[in-house]
Amino acid sequence: MFSRTAVLVSCFFIATSGFSVRSSAKNTVQDAHEQLTKKLRCWVPIEENIAGNHFSGEHRLSEPIYDFCAYVPEPKNWNKGYVSGVHIADDDYTNELNFFQVTHPRLAMLNLCVQEAVQIGRTIQTPLRCLCKRDGCNLPQEFTTFLEFNKLPMPETSF
Repeated sequence: MFSRTAVLVSCFFIATSGFSVRSSAKNTVQDAHEQLTKKLRCWVPIEENIAGNHFSGEHRLSEPIYDFCAYVPEPKNWNKGYVSGVHIADDDYTNELNFFQVTHPRLAMLNLCVQEAVQIGRTIQTPLRCLCKRDGCNLPQEFTTFLEFNKLPMPETSF
């Protein structure tokens, strides 16, 4: 009798202790919705020699101060990309923000990539620039790795 009561009481405590059969891990849509309104940590380059042209090729994760993270693939070599953080006060990002403001609970914008025409003097350049709105989403790797990485929820631990 005592053992049956003990088993029933134990089952009751386990059932009411917050144990859930559902996974507590979030999916990519949930992650994107949660991070939509917060300041972001973005990958930024670490410069060895700020005054010169030497770049170490190393990056660090910034403090959470940016509104977007940016990734620009090298136009002639998509195995290389340039990363930075973006403040919306630096330009008019109204249209870009509207793309990320999806209200459907099962849909989220992960990256917005646009090809721009930029005239510098007499030269016209047409770079591709991608903006993303989650912590560390502008992974400083090749373009396809950047896209694959963004399909997943962002890690909650330090990179």
